[in-house]
Amino acid sequence: MVTAADRLYRALLVAVTVLLAALTVVVSYQVIGRYVPFIPRAIWTEEISRLCLEWLVFLGAALAIRRNEHFIIDVIPSKVATRFRVPIQLVILVLLAVASIAIIVGGFAFAETGLGRTSTTSGITLSWAFASLPVAGLCMLFFVVELAVRTLRGESVEEIGAELIDETAVTPEGHGIEGVGE
Repeated sequence: MVTAADRLYRALLVAVTVLLAALTVVVSYQVIGRYVPFIPRAIWTEEISRLCLEWLVFLGAALAIRRNEHFIIDVIPSKVATRFRVPIQLVILVLLAVASIAIIVGGFAFAETGLGRTSTTSGITLSWAFASLPVAGLCMLFFVVELAVRTLRGESVEEIGAELIDETAVTPEGHGIEGVGE
């Protein structure tokens, strides 16, 4: 059964893929423009690449939480006895929820400061860049709640997220593994 979390996860994967491609193109254009005389230098490339990077970092953090790959989720429980893993996982998820809420609240306040400001070189409203915080914070909180529910239902801490890693794996030939996109 495809859940809302699965749909959000897939949408974030697409967004991160597009952002990474855009970042690669913009930075390549900027670098090539420095050395190839017939390609005009563009000042806006630095701001656009920074915007893509901001969104990549925060959306990537949300994806890491959903996949149970965030370093706090991954490292600490694996170092303790099995009987303590679920309680420690829940404590970590509560702390991540608190951090997510802080990112949401602070992010909305920060994004509001960008509403009346426009970037000088690209002309983009700065709230687009600042919105990465509350959007990613909401995604993180959504995934933290999902992981907490799954942990309380008795799913193994090690198995949570493992199916997502297997689904998004790509073979050396570049073909996706079965189940991706279904």
